[in-house]
Amino acid sequence: MNARIVETPDGEQIVLSTVPPMIEDTILLSFGHSIIEFEDTLYEKFLHITKGLVITREEFKNYLENMEERGLVMLVEFFGKRGWSRNPELTSIN
Repeated sequence: MNARIVETPDGEQIVLSTVPPMIEDTILLSFGHSIIEFEDTLYEKFLHITKGLVITREEFKNYLENMEERGLVMLVEFFGKRGWSRNPELTSIN
């Protein structure tokens, strides 16, 4: 699952999300006040918030990669483990 890039008639490129907004918002909400979160922890928080919504680890990873393509989150290595950082400029939670 990747973000689709479409070109307008005047040559401008627009990135379209393939992630349902509810899932995307909940993933961002799963960060809480954290800027960086381990992928495993983020997934567990997501499942807790959604009361066990049936999304496999692979689907969750695909959602994060889609969001990364649009600059909402960034893949990081933190203490030798895979993690994600949210972009505070683009994903402020009010």
